[in-house]
Amino acid sequence: MVFASINNLSKNEEIKDIQIADTMSALTKGLMFQKKGRMLLSFHFCARHGIWMFCMKFPLDLVFIDKNKKIINIVEDAKPISLNPKTWKIYYPKKRCMHVLEVEAGFANKAGLKPGDVLEITQET
Repeated sequence: MVFASINNLSKNEEIKDIQIADTMSALTKGLMFQKKGRMLLSFHFCARHGIWMFCMKFPLDLVFIDKNKKIINIVEDAKPISLNPKTWKIYYPKKRCMHVLEVEAGFANKAGLKPGDVLEITQET
């Protein structure tokens, strides 16, 4: 497993211990079946990558990040999908993105993450 830390250059704050998903299988699975965790989905191309909450055990904040590592938008408190079709939702960024940061619900607000913030992503060794 590869991990990263993310430094919010706009606020000079660091987020540590973030799993990186950059293979097709890891990008497809994300945090499914896990009871906690943080993950950076790092796609190989910019697009309006959709995120759904299938087989999730906890709600997430979804931070959509463009190719310049600038936060596009944040979806707060995305709930896991249940058997009720009304919960079957796919979350999309407002514009094309390259990365999606999945963190526990409430974290984006607590960390002060805002659209327009510029991030620095560093792979941990």
